[in-house]
Amino acid sequence: MLVLLVEDNHLLAKNIIHYLELIDIECDYASSLAQADSQVYNRPYDAIILDLNLPDGDGLEACKQWKDQRVVSPVIMLTARSGLQDKLSGFEVGADDYLVKPFAMPELVARLRVVAERRPAPKVLKIGELEFDFAGHRVHRLGEELALSRTGWQILSLLARRSPETVEREEIERILWPDSLPDSDSLRSHMHLLRKVVDKPFKHQYLHTIRGVGLCLKAGVNEA
Repeated sequence: MLVLLVEDNHLLAKNIIHYLELIDIECDYASSLAQADSQVYNRPYDAIILDLNLPDGDGLEACKQWKDQRVVSPVIMLTARSGLQDKLSGFEVGADDYLVKPFAMPELVARLRVVAERRPAPKVLKIGELEFDFAGHRVHRLGEELALSRTGWQILSLLARRSPETVEREEIERILWPDSLPDSDSLRSHMHLLRKVVDKPFKHQYLHTIRGVGLCLKAGVNEA
């Protein structure tokens, strides 16, 4: 089982990771939502353990965003908020389970195993001529696999999950480089390389720049 733990209490996180590893559950770690975003969209987690009070945002909003963007990994909310309305709010934004602190480690493991078993099998997302295999990190166009860099995959998979919406440049940069933003030309350079692979060899254009806003992935729209 592969799990992502999103928790800013480093001592608690260390104890959880140590316990999970003792029973052969692999655990990635993020101490902020910015770090979590860069991982959630790029690894097929069997479950996500999500704290609600994080230094850069609210776990409720993050959970809703992930579910809206077709992240299929089940989410267990881990929080000190114990009220009924808190739990209902968690389920309303797409949480699969809700565990109140303090808790027993065996109970957390039991809940992880239950939600992981319910995780839907990864599906291929089709957008026109493009087919996305999120579990395998592969993209095909007209049956041909596209050779993408790691960053190219991150950008393209994010745009695919949000398609046909436009994703703001600032959001893309925050997900790609959560710790320190690069210079303003870095995203432009990656998009240039991505267009050479995704669009240039083919008849129709799928990657579009919406000037002053951001980027989107869809067919049949002229670049503005």
